[in-house]
Amino acid sequence: MGCVNAIGTDHDGRRFDAGWQTGKELAGTINNPDKARYWLGRANEIVARSRSKPDLETLTDLGILLLYQGQYTKAIQLFLTIERRYPGHPEAAANLGTALELSGHDATALRWIRIGMRRNTEEHWGTEWLHARILEAKIAASMDPTYFDHHSITGLVFEKVLVPSLPGSMPTGNTGKPARPWDVHRALSYQLSERTGFVKPRDPVVANLLHDWATLNLAGGPIESADVLYDLAVTYGAKREVLMRNRQAYIKRVLAQAGDTEVSYDTPCAICPPPE
Repeated sequence: MGCVNAIGTDHDGRRFDAGWQTGKELAGTINNPDKARYWLGRANEIVARSRSKPDLETLTDLGILLLYQGQYTKAIQLFLTIERRYPGHPEAAANLGTALELSGHDATALRWIRIGMRRNTEEHWGTEWLHARILEAKIAASMDPTYFDHHSITGLVFEKVLVPSLPGSMPTGNTGKPARPWDVHRALSYQLSERTGFVKPRDPVVANLLHDWATLNLAGGPIESADVLYDLAVTYGAKREVLMRNRQAYIKRVLAQAGDTEVSYDTPCAICPPPE
């Protein structure tokens, strides 16, 4: 999932190897129609394979196709069949949770996402903790229309200053331990890439997540990414408040001053992939 030789700039103007997509390349993973085209373009093949050889793999593919076709009720029924026929698989629980959420059953979806996490803490790159937080937030927002105006889905709390520090505490990950900044970055990348395949602008959940992701990149990652993610957050419904405008203006000044200066391979990057 890394990106070789992806160059970023930190908030002090130092250029570094980010080891991950940055800027517009990163933004291109959000609301990208390629994944839907891939599944919909293989519809006849997927249906034929599920009929000729109805096993865990082919039936799962059929269920995912149904999701991209918007046939959520049929997808739920199929994933329940898979769960009965092949019990205990984490991907079955995760897919069922997704189908239930897309059909509006957030509380039941949350139950299945948690089941999937218990079955395999590394399911979906270990990012399902964020999916669970999303569902918890949606349930809370159903009782408070202003919920997303004053709550962060990720649980990250940033200083209301031009260039914030990384938060002092991190959300709890799949294993029950605090996630690292890199884990949060990867979770936002994966979950938003998946979510925006089904959820189009405007959407308060996606806007909330994108805003936090932008600020995370400003605090401890490539500011090129922060800039485009703030723009995407506005596309999904976030308000372009004074602080956001000031931060984006600051980013543009720093990038202009940095130009094509030499890349440092010693610059610390809190949210970049850790050395293997």
